[in-house]
Amino acid sequence: MTRPALVSLLTGLLLLVGAPTAWHLGQPADTVGDVAAASATPEPRPDRPVSVPGSDPELDLGPTDEHLVPELAPTAPAGPPPDPEPAAPAVPTGVSIPAIDVDAPIDRVGLEDDGGMEIPHDIRRIGWYEPGVEVGAAEGTAVLSGHVDSREQGRGAFWGLRELDVDDLVTVDHEDGTSSEWRVVARTVYSKDELPIADIFTRFGDPGLVLITCGGAFDDSIGHYEDNVVVYTEPAEPLDA
Repeated sequence: MTRPALVSLLTGLLLLVGAPTAWHLGQPADTVGDVAAASATPEPRPDRPVSVPGSDPELDLGPTDEHLVPELAPTAPAGPPPDPEPAAPAVPTGVSIPAIDVDAPIDRVGLEDDGGMEIPHDIRRIGWYEPGVEVGAAEGTAVLSGHVDSREQGRGAFWGLRELDVDDLVTVDHEDGTSSEWRVVARTVYSKDELPIADIFTRFGDPGLVLITCGGAFDDSIGHYEDNVVVYTEPAEPLDA
């Protein structure tokens, strides 16, 4: 299997089977904001292993949970106990994006049998990649993905994702009744065989939330779109505020 085919399989974002539409006509520029800064690979930490869809070594995605064993730290000198780890954020249950009229429930998703990321079959729903980072965690990037459209079901919840602009707001509701707000810092389009999986599915670096859907031209020969639309966001306010 070729490298492009493997990448497409592992992202799981080729699951959309839809009809060709005029979606890509008259749309905004492919890129807004500082994509290089938003997608920069953070410095890895040995105590925070990467968890990405798939584990094929040909993709050079970095260490995975199965292969990374943190070294034992030297014995610390006597002193006050360390601060307790912050509690994990509550499970995300819904997402709203006023700029593109999105108000959609979120499902917890994992991996398909073939190693690809699951996406809810109901295109009105959004998937949160549960094996990765929690939405609102103090470190790393959480990932939400959804369909752009479908031949049978029409427009998906993320139909308008390519219209998002810098400073647009994304609000995620959580199971405990709280919500977290995120500000768009960049949006771009990647060919499916160039999607930076290791940079997106990361537990390292500042807190972030990435939204992904399909885009670009529709390839009739395979029944899928050729690209992925990726929106990078950061917390609108400090997470501990």
